[in-house]
Amino acid sequence: MTSVERDGLLQPITITPDGMLICGARRLAAIRRIGWKTVNVWVRSGLSTRLGQLLAERDDNLLHKPLTRTEEATLYSEVKAVMAEDAARRQEASRFTSNEENPRSDGAATVAAPSGGDTRKQAALLVTGRNAYTSLERINELQRLADDDAQPGDVRTRARAELEGIDEGGSITGAQQRIHAARALAELDALANDSAQPDGIRDSAASR
Repeated sequence: MTSVERDGLLQPITITPDGMLICGARRLAAIRRIGWKTVNVWVRSGLSTRLGQLLAERDDNLLHKPLTRTEEATLYSEVKAVMAEDAARRQEASRFTSNEENPRSDGAATVAAPSGGDTRKQAALLVTGRNAYTSLERINELQRLADDDAQPGDVRTRARAELEGIDEGGSITGAQQRIHAARALAELDALANDSAQPDGIRDSAASR
């Protein structure tokens, strides 16, 4: 309440077009106690079911056991993707109608819906309550490398080890630096192996 009275509502409450609250219950409770009669909101349709499921997953984990850093990053990636899909759908829909023509449209009600970097920021806030998308993006990079069969085995193993280290309290920045070094070494090894092929083998193959 003190924060809202001092700074205003920094992040709008999110609802569906029929008024169902998706996120912002504590903010709503605070402004009701302050006595506000109106409030800026995001009106979001299309994503409400999926986003609601993701946020319910977050809330269920928070009520019982805090999410690990890698679990936060996984949830962040999913929320960010859903928000990006919704933004693209709304942009496509805006080509044929406007909010003035259709007041029930699912565009943002009184503030701009997130796009680009804002999508990352808003997804991070929804998942962690902090503008921590840089760390989450770095963890996502490690997760992609750990699951990428096209990466050398040493790189995948290093990425998995770094993810375990992060969940145990290790440095995310340090993990990123080490995985970049591991990838650079893997590339050098691949180049060295290619250059080590004897010319005679290639010549004899050509002669055949």
